[in-house]
Amino acid sequence: MHVSRIALLILLVFGCSSVGGQAPASPVQPSVPNRPLVVANRFEPHSLGPKLYGTNGPLTTTRLFNAALSLFDVQGQARPYLAESLPQLNTSTWRVMPDGRMETTYPLRSGLTWQDGSPLTADDFTFAFRVYKDPGLGIFFSTPQDIIDSVLAPDARTVVVQWKSLYASAGGLTFQDLDPLPAHLLQGPFTDYLEGRSPKDAFGDNAYWTTDYIGAGPYKLDRWDPGVQMEGTAFAGHALGAAKITRLVVRFFVEENATLAAVLAGGQLDYTSRNTLRFEQFVQLKREWEPAGKGTAIVAPSTAVFLSLQQRPEYVGDDGLLDLRIRQAVAHAIDRPAINDGLYDSLGSPTETPVPPTVPFYPDLDRILTKYPLDLSRSSQLMADAGFTRDGEGFYANQQGRRFHLDFAVFSSSELERMQAILSDSWRRAGFDVRTVSMASQLFTQLETRATLPGLSYGLFTGETSLLSSEIGSPANKWAGSNRSGWSNPEHDRLWQAANATLDPNERGRDVAQMMSLVSRDLPGYPLYFLLTINTWVASLQGPDDEHQNAGFGQVSKATTTYWNIYDWTLK
Repeated sequence: MHVSRIALLILLVFGCSSVGGQAPASPVQPSVPNRPLVVANRFEPHSLGPKLYGTNGPLTTTRLFNAALSLFDVQGQARPYLAESLPQLNTSTWRVMPDGRMETTYPLRSGLTWQDGSPLTADDFTFAFRVYKDPGLGIFFSTPQDIIDSVLAPDARTVVVQWKSLYASAGGLTFQDLDPLPAHLLQGPFTDYLEGRSPKDAFGDNAYWTTDYIGAGPYKLDRWDPGVQMEGTAFAGHALGAAKITRLVVRFFVEENATLAAVLAGGQLDYTSRNTLRFEQFVQLKREWEPAGKGTAIVAPSTAVFLSLQQRPEYVGDDGLLDLRIRQAVAHAIDRPAINDGLYDSLGSPTETPVPPTVPFYPDLDRILTKYPLDLSRSSQLMADAGFTRDGEGFYANQQGRRFHLDFAVFSSSELERMQAILSDSWRRAGFDVRTVSMASQLFTQLETRATLPGLSYGLFTGETSLLSSEIGSPANKWAGSNRSGWSNPEHDRLWQAANATLDPNERGRDVAQMMSLVSRDLPGYPLYFLLTINTWVASLQGPDDEHQNAGFGQVSKATTTYWNIYDWTLK
């Protein structure tokens, strides 16, 4: 039995918004002794270093074991974390020089330690900067250290960041920005690399990043069973106080049905993070599980689904994809309403831009965006202009009889495979020969695989940097980077530099709007819809409601840190 669309709409609107209200205060219940908090994650990280390429969603796993200078709360606002306070513009803590350079000062909290008991000081930040900046390693996200001139430690509790240029987020450095590294553990291996006693690969392959990880987050890693789970215990020296739930288990679920079964069974899972459940399972939980008082299930639109389109001749499966006219023809044959109806019972949010409509600059973007409404006549004309007409089987082929084809890859997931089937069917009916493949997630998420897929590949738009030239993966940088398509546009890169060279949010918005306009014009990929993410937690767990009050479209750059308040969660 299916719920009606009207009833489901009520669930979507009020089910999400209800967590935003102020619930009556209730006495804090002590956590059950020796009862671990068990959470479900869809993907297993490759490592626990937030700035390492290939960490596979670091803010959904590594945040549990790591800490940063600041933490973004439920409202998406930066809060001091390892820092005692955050830099404030036009004060001595955030100085802007006449030539555009800047200096920000972060005072650290007193008594900070790593999870092995060693002091965590400003020197760990200066050491981390040297590691992240080293040109030979090439294993770390390049921003923002590419515009940092130096990181200084005038004393053990003061971190001074000197910037080459303006950077709007300089006052709230968080995960993947300037994460500290324990110099007492990594200085030796780093020096061995610098002085040639060990190859650079040895530093990135050091067990510190995985099973021997030592951080400063709410939980200390005790055990990592690959493919199964991670286990941790509350870190007594955590900067914001020891976690109230003393033990943590992070279980990895590749298959959504297994996640649902664990939720329904009771006693196996306390919390499911995004991407572990799909929409129809949310409906089932709303109909059966939640009314029985077993827990809470919410859904919210989040990141845009963005199909990257291979743009490098050496990897593309059909060189027709390098012709803008053909990419435009494919765009005019995308049936977004059919996808929305098939996946979300018409209650989702189809989109022609990866930027959500809630950002302040959206009106500017909407005005300059190149749009491709479903129009098969226009699609056919564009293919004819490119030299393709339909052959005897109804598929586009050139004058020599060579048929144009689209390679289309997703990872194994019933929801994604359904999306792939719906979209491929509409393209085939429009005359495009689509060749589909569904890959195991362990293979699909490998960096080289993602960068070299020959046609279209499923992905999520991860922010303004997703399509920068500097984010193109290659053998030289071990395929590190989020630009899966290999598209490169100097004007797009310049606009990103301009966006970061202003502290005026309106100017920044205009620059980002222009960037997205170029993406819509050149089509290195296709935005389809905003992913509906599902989260659940059992009735005995208190705290996640505060994490999800801001349920809805995420910000373009930084948003609420996943598990931001996990140290305050309690189990009745």
